[in-house]
Amino acid sequence: MGAVPPFGRAAAGVAPMPGSQCPLPGVAPRPVRERHCARPVIRTAVRRLGPVSFYVLTNQGIARRRLSALGLMLAAGTALAAGTVPHAAAAADAAQELQLAAGRAPIELDPVTVLGTRTEKTASEVPASIGVVGQEEIKIRQADDLGDLVDDMPGVEMSGGPRRTAMQPVIRGLTGERVVLRVDGARQNFESGHRGRIFIDPSLLERVEVRRGPASSLYGSGAIGGVMEVDTLSPGRFLEDGEPWGGEVGVSWESNGDGFGAHAIGATRLGANAEALVGITGFDADDLENGSGDTIPYTADEVRSGLAKLVFRPAEGHELTASYLQFRDDHIIPSAANTDTNSIIVDRKTDQKTMTLGWRFDGNGNPWFDLDAKVYRTETSLDERRTDTGRFDETDLATTGIDIANTSRFQPGGFGSHAVTYGVEAYRDEQDGHRNGGARPQYPDAQQDIFGLFIQDEIVFFERLTFTPGVRFDRFDREADGLASKSDDAVSPSISVAYAVTPWLKAYASYAEAFRAPSLTELYATGEHFPGNNFVANPDLRPETAKNKEIGLTLSETDVLTSGDRLTGRVAAFRNDVEDFIEMQVRFDSWPGTTTRSNVQDARLEGVEFELAYDAPLWFATFGAARIRGDDRTEGDPLGGLPGDKVSLGGGLKFMGGDVVTGWRMVAHDRQDRIANGETVTPGYAVHDAWISFQPSDGGLRGARFDLAVDNVFDKTYRQALSELDDPGRTVKLTAAYRF
Repeated sequence: MGAVPPFGRAAAGVAPMPGSQCPLPGVAPRPVRERHCARPVIRTAVRRLGPVSFYVLTNQGIARRRLSALGLMLAAGTALAAGTVPHAAAAADAAQELQLAAGRAPIELDPVTVLGTRTEKTASEVPASIGVVGQEEIKIRQADDLGDLVDDMPGVEMSGGPRRTAMQPVIRGLTGERVVLRVDGARQNFESGHRGRIFIDPSLLERVEVRRGPASSLYGSGAIGGVMEVDTLSPGRFLEDGEPWGGEVGVSWESNGDGFGAHAIGATRLGANAEALVGITGFDADDLENGSGDTIPYTADEVRSGLAKLVFRPAEGHELTASYLQFRDDHIIPSAANTDTNSIIVDRKTDQKTMTLGWRFDGNGNPWFDLDAKVYRTETSLDERRTDTGRFDETDLATTGIDIANTSRFQPGGFGSHAVTYGVEAYRDEQDGHRNGGARPQYPDAQQDIFGLFIQDEIVFFERLTFTPGVRFDRFDREADGLASKSDDAVSPSISVAYAVTPWLKAYASYAEAFRAPSLTELYATGEHFPGNNFVANPDLRPETAKNKEIGLTLSETDVLTSGDRLTGRVAAFRNDVEDFIEMQVRFDSWPGTTTRSNVQDARLEGVEFELAYDAPLWFATFGAARIRGDDRTEGDPLGGLPGDKVSLGGGLKFMGGDVVTGWRMVAHDRQDRIANGETVTPGYAVHDAWISFQPSDGGLRGARFDLAVDNVFDKTYRQALSELDDPGRTVKLTAAYRF
């Protein structure tokens, strides 16, 4: 476990021990002087009984140390006898927390999140469906892409097949620009036909959060399907025990495609108040094979990524963060990257840079301030040269933005406690397209400016009832060279009610409206689409709007079957009505034919999601399920692009105090035959993965880590409902890393 950052938004969310003067992880709001918990007596027990985990609070955060299980119990008892822990209950709580820490948790149960409400809450407290993948799970899965991290999350898929640069997230049946993507808070707005939307190496990620369902009242245009937030690594994760520097190096290998990867990450302290991190990764692979041994064409890849981050704390309560993330991919691939066609093959170079500058201020005891401000710029560039004719296309999009949010907490006259979150977001998208150095009308030079104001009030009555109204106003202006400009605005209200039926069970209901402004390409594309068919611009497109209704239950409880365990769960039912759905229409009423975008559909998507997770000191288990149905209410036909019903199961065991963790998971999709005209029926399938992870806590291998996984254990030949390509067959993955 890395050092817990001193700000609550990244904290682990564990409450302090009753009556204790020594907090446990998740309670340090700011750096403090070094203070050790029952240090002398615990160290005595450690020397006599061997290794367990306990926590030390330092001015860099929380550092973990290890003891044996027997040493754990005696350490707590010795501390009590010595008077270090004031009460027996506190000692018992300490022992329980230490026992929980003794085993690595491969899944995050009820993690702290800010994605749901822009205020810090555990996932079970949020009146929305939130999924989180943490650092430990990222490492265990040895993910090649984000799809490997979310494929068992209810209601979430990754379309585009196994080609890394063709992937797009799908949340509750909606994809493309109907999902907001953010990396370290910076919008990722790139969208261009059959190409992917998000380009990132999971080796550099701290965590991935997904909010399922409309969220425009907080996140503006595009949040019709949901929001995916990706956070990169922080220096504090590698700077434990007050060390001045640290890092990690590692290599990986995959049998399918004979892939080889490597990463190197270094972090250092720059004086008492600053930390820095630099990381680089690389991965090369040949074409993949499906379960039948057939080559999946154009899946060979060459990826390079880098991350630099600086964290500076100039005064108590303040934190400044600057980061730079770059992704590069060199790939021979079809121009329509998510299809199986090989008619037009290009040598594509994908380059994406994300730069952010953030300021956090936790108020330093002032309840009127909990500020998070960020300035960012994302630059995405795709250069494609046709292998047959040499034609050279350039596709560029730059997004420059600012996002400021503050939360003020107060309790007026005893009438409920309020947490009012308010802020502003503004960003500009600038796109440029060129062909052989000249104009490219399919991707014309254009820009759009979006400005939004939002406010939300979380009101808690009697500590059990939470009422949360919110609203956002957005204004957007768009223009393109030689084409008509367009302006519009949207108001996105939301409201939710949550009630704590018991301390471990909560019920909620919510209503939210959302919108998506048409993209620059949808508005202004002209020129040839394919031979015999031309794009026709439509600058009069209206924004898509959505009205979502959702009800759900969440549970979170500890000590269910044994001391130190935790059970979490969620069930949600939703109905999302989308109006003015924008659809691409390809026609041949005349010659040449035309392709244009129009507001033609009113769609309804409704479904149910269920998830349950259990973690104990010696074992863990997960279950998830999702069912979604969509209809084109204009034509009365099934809505296209929806996955089949999904069920996921997982579980595993922990050995040697958590040094060894092994597990298995299964993801199954039902046959998808409710399809739109022109789509293909997709057979059902079930895919099994197995893995084992070894991370020695002491001895000569301390600091080393070994992960072995077998994806698609039974070598199943299958393809996802949202893909035209088969997925890879059996793949053995091995990663060896050393943290110093």
